[in-house]
Amino acid sequence: MAGPERADRWISRAATATATGVAGIAGAISYSHMHQLAAAHGDTGWHAHAFPRSVDGVEIVASLVLLADRRAGRTSGWLPWAALTIGTTASLAANIATADHGTISRVIAGWPAVALLIAVRLLAGILERRTAAQVRAEEAEPDSGVPARKLPGRSAAVSNGPARRD
Repeated sequence: MAGPERADRWISRAATATATGVAGIAGAISYSHMHQLAAAHGDTGWHAHAFPRSVDGVEIVASLVLLADRRAGRTSGWLPWAALTIGTTASLAANIATADHGTISRVIAGWPAVALLIAVRLLAGILERRTAAQVRAEEAEPDSGVPARKLPGRSAAVSNGPARRD
């Protein structure tokens, strides 16, 4: 394995591990805040535990659907984007609701919801990207004169890898 490919692999693994760690920490703090909020408003037992999972879970599922759509070359509909927006807003509001009335307290309490969104979206981006080695290998493939196989939802021109839209 050449140097650039090794570096790409190391960077990707380090970024994946870091994003996963940040998402785990942010998710745990967000869970704690939302569990506290649910318990303070009368939800006990499994209801208090399920509430934070349902809120942050919507963000994660929406991000995964958006990732799957991009990898398949499909345009995402409105629902995954709405779910991501609503889940993030609900998480942020629930986290802030556990804070004291001071601005700094509210920023600190709200940060885990924002950090979770950022970490999950960055992790999805890592999973979506092709490595430099994959791109070079695709560019180096000789034109065999055989048309690329057409996959559902893609044109033949982009059927060799995930579509990239920025």
